Amino acid sequence: MTQLNHYMSNELIKMDFSREQLDLIKKQIAPQASDTELQLFIYQAKRTGLDPLTRQIYCIHRGGKMTIQTSIDGFRVIAERSGTYAGQDEPIFDYDAQNRLKSAKVAVYRFAPNGQRYQAAVGVAYWAEYVQEYNGKPGGLWAKMPHTMLAKVAEALALRKAYPQDLSGLYTADEMAQADTPVEAPTDEEKHLLKNMIYDTDLTAEEKEKAMAAIDLCQDYGTYQKIQHRLEDRKLSIDQIPNPSQKDISKHVKKVAGHAN
Repeated sequence: MTQLNHYMSNELIKMDFSREQLDLIKKQIAPQASDTELQLFIYQAKRTGLDPLTRQIYCIHRGGKMTIQTSIDGFRVIAERSGTYAGQDEPIFDYDAQNRLKSAKVAVYRFAPNGQRYQAAVGVAYWAEYVQEYNGKPGGLWAKMPHTMLAKVAEALALRKAYPQDLSGLYTADEMAQADTPVEAPTDEEKHLLKNMIYDTDLTAEEKEKAMAAIDLCQDYGTYQKIQHRLEDRKLSIDQIPNPSQKDISKHVKKVAGHAN
């Protein structure tokens, strides 16, 4: 496929929203956004082709300021759609004198117009700058999968450098994890994201009611992550989800491939 065809395919993915969808995004996805912030959020959604209504892209308010976030899968989708993405190297990890994880480095490649593959950018993420801590210790997935989490941040940094036009002003949730560990409780927006996840699980009606109550009572990020992990574990299979997101489809493909091997 030519570069022009790639560009045209990418453009066809760019979405538009009806008045009803915009109202829904305002009420359910970005309830705290001002009119200007909502315009910026919608612009980013259209520019990236990511769907707010399936939680591929969302906004979080912290200290009165909006941050537009997505997952690393969202970054990968945008890179793939460009038609120039040429993969990446395996992450390279660095350790301190006590053999503690210090940093992760990821190199991202693109194809030039002549088809030649070249290194477009390198992202280096430092543990001290991104680790999500509770009471001075890594928490959640940062404690369970430290290399995976830091590598995802490095990949996001590299992809943003490689695709500044598409990813400028957009951040992954992993990059913002440290900023989301203050003393105060999770925001209403964050709780709303968890509540939306409930509808895509196989929880019974009684379990869903209890999960809703637990989210309402959640006052710290340790509890927040525990609820999030439980909901992810109970997520419906791909064939049970009415309108699966790109992330849902990617996970399903990886799972099937893993079983096949």
